[in-house]
Amino acid sequence: MPWSNLDLHQRQPDARRPSLVKRMSWSWFSAELVCVGPTELEFRTKGEKAYLSLHDSVRADGETTINGGSRSTLADLRNKLTFVPTGSSIEGWCRFTSHASSFVAIHLNSTRSDHEEDDISKVSPSLYFEDDNLKATLKKLRGVLDGSGISAPAYAETLGLLILWELRQATDPKHSPLNPVRGGLTPRQLGRVKEFVDGHLSNGVTISALADVAGLSRFHFVRAFKDSVGLPPYQYVLAARISRARGLLSNHDLSLGDVALAVGFSDASQLTRVFRKFVGVTPATFRREVGSKFL
Repeated sequence: MPWSNLDLHQRQPDARRPSLVKRMSWSWFSAELVCVGPTELEFRTKGEKAYLSLHDSVRADGETTINGGSRSTLADLRNKLTFVPTGSSIEGWCRFTSHASSFVAIHLNSTRSDHEEDDISKVSPSLYFEDDNLKATLKKLRGVLDGSGISAPAYAETLGLLILWELRQATDPKHSPLNPVRGGLTPRQLGRVKEFVDGHLSNGVTISALADVAGLSRFHFVRAFKDSVGLPPYQYVLAARISRARGLLSNHDLSLGDVALAVGFSDASQLTRVFRKFVGVTPATFRREVGSKFL
């Protein structure tokens, strides 16, 4: 199935095309960050997946409709959110005259779940609404896409789970808060999870995979793991990757790129950014000046 749920088309064939900054996908959702210059676009969702977007643009003209009914000509779309559930559609057009117009969107492969906490199948479509929690979480996901945030599949999935819950909370204020988890993971579950992390650092560890290992729902696993370890799973995975990297840096035959790939980062720049946050120095400095002190 195609990862995206959105079609974009130029209204003038010879106009400059949108500049797609980044696309990424995970086990049950995908995301895209699109930036455009002055242009005029037509857009339509296909209805095959649920669609949620955060806008950062002011349009000079245009209109948007959901399911051919509710219509908006709102111009200032900055910090506005749009949600379109599976089976519904959104379409319209925008003319942008600014050089800095963008949006970040997620496409959810499934909106129905056996677990109440991540079931958004009954959430109604909503056009250009506001919610501070959803906005903040989507901005963090934007950081994952543009490279300014944390690069880890487990972190992105954690944001995705949070978005599901916040979406339900935003559309139904009476929706009950997450129930606390008592007792955390059993020693056997925790041991299996840690063993899985150690064996898959180079492949990228996802929340879905860890939840399967523990035999829990994704929401239950994230909360139970934090109760047991004191850290969210994505922070534990990042710490394990940096710990492995510190050991590998003692081998001067390995380049920084080799070390990055061996611990699950896409390149040396990602390794450097996260390594500095955890250790306080870059991998190159660690290897050159203080490696012997820490190893």
